[in-house]
Amino acid sequence: MPIAFAAEKPDPAREQARRLQQANRKLEQEKAQLLREKTEIESRLKDELKAAEGKTGAAQRKAQAEGARADRLARDLESLRAEKDKLAGKLGETEKRLTETAERLRKEEGERKQQETLAAQRQQSIAQCEALNAKMHAEGVALLEKYRTKGCFDAALQGEPFTGLKRVEIENFVEDSRERLDAYHIEHQANR
Repeated sequence: MPIAFAAEKPDPAREQARRLQQANRKLEQEKAQLLREKTEIESRLKDELKAAEGKTGAAQRKAQAEGARADRLARDLESLRAEKDKLAGKLGETEKRLTETAERLRKEEGERKQQETLAAQRQQSIAQCEALNAKMHAEGVALLEKYRTKGCFDAALQGEPFTGLKRVEIENFVEDSRERLDAYHIEHQANR
């Protein structure tokens, strides 16, 4: 699959990571809001309790009412704390999933780079083979041309038994050609 096509296709892992980050930001905002409300509530309770202690009679009844209200607020605060703990648990799970996703993405990136390296090595081997094939083809054409232009006189001289000069010349030519062809030979490698 071409890389450009893969870039157009939405990555589910990346989309999930983006959603998890949004949820994480929302949880952080809610946590901050709860902390602000808690601080405001605690501050207000302290102020109200101080004012109630200084008054008598009706002020004591008002203080009792405020005490009841403070109890209610304490229960609310406890409820908020429980909610905060629940959100913190969700945040932990989200962070764990984000870590797992990031690890999976790192692994996939490593595998992709390894595949690209292998592809480049294979491409280089193919180019080398093509170059050697062209040289071997040229050498074969030269050998065929030499054979085609061999005349009757050369054939007769090749079999001449006294000096054997033509036979030595032909054997030298054959040996030189064999050495050139051996230079173009590539040993098979297991990793190709």
